[in-house]
Amino acid sequence: MRKNLKDLRKKRGFSQKELAEKLNISERQYQRLEAGTSDGSIALWQNLKIILQSETLDYLLE
Repeated sequence: MRKNLKDLRKKRGFSQKELAEKLNISERQYQRLEAGTSDGSIALWQNLKIILQSETLDYLLE
């Protein structure tokens, strides 16, 4: 599980569904990212970094 991703999503006030919509992916695909069972593209992670205002991609991926 990518705990930092989940924690930051909640801190920023997004549901999984809302974040998936912002990323133009399915809610299920987002759930897989958060669970760590899917990796996603570099572009997707860069968008997540921007949306969640994370300092680094490494933090999201931990």
